[in-house]
Amino acid sequence: MNPKQNERLLLSAFILVVGLIALTRFTSLKPHWGSLEVGSTATITVTGQAQKEQTNQIATFTAGVESIESTKEEALNKTNEAMNQLIAKVKAFGIKDEDIETQTVNVYQNTEAVSPDMATIDSASINIEPDGKAQKGDWWANNSVTIKLREVDRAEALLALINESGVNYVYGPNFSLDDSSTLGDELLPEAVNNAREKANSIANANNQKVGKIISLTEGSNSYPIYSARDQMLAATSKTSEAIVNPELEVGSSKISKSVTVTFELN
Repeated sequence: MNPKQNERLLLSAFILVVGLIALTRFTSLKPHWGSLEVGSTATITVTGQAQKEQTNQIATFTAGVESIESTKEEALNKTNEAMNQLIAKVKAFGIKDEDIETQTVNVYQNTEAVSPDMATIDSASINIEPDGKAQKGDWWANNSVTIKLREVDRAEALLALINESGVNYVYGPNFSLDDSSTLGDELLPEAVNNAREKANSIANANNQKVGKIISLTEGSNSYPIYSARDQMLAATSKTSEAIVNPELEVGSSKISKSVTVTFELN
């Protein structure tokens, strides 16, 4: 091929390229080089659920001490000494440190409002100021803890121990499941099957079939608290009468698992 032929070939190729650019840029005509098109997949998203009853595993108590004394030191010392004794007994019972949590440690001085017309009363006998202003009274102190028992069959024994200590009040026990466990995991396949059953019912109505799972999202496990004795039990070590402790029923709680599943439709 001589040089002139090469020049003509290059010029023809250049004209072809320019022509294609002009064709695609300045007209609605586009060259078709072939394409691979993926059709959108039909899907269905449903929620599946599964649940069962499980015997409760934990008993939680709240115990507290209240003291009213003429001085702050007396009120705090009396309250804290009684609470320290309770905590020592509870630990000796077998409760671990991480299952004993202080809830409140409060102290304040009562304030009493005095009406002006009370000035005629003997102020020396009731310690009031005759000018009608508010005056300070006794000191009130409070200390409370929550106690978590992981052996619910010992709940009655622990309640008896608390009632026989120097605390003023006891709340509980509240029975519940151990939310740190994986109780709900075994319900996952059942929840997924429930979702597939729902998807099949909807798909059959539209003459379609449910295929593979496209995506799955787990909901949180549900562990409701069951209170067998939702009450306040008076407790004091100063009573001369023997304390009759109640028989405790542990009961059960309902575990539930939910999933949201997207299925392919065929």
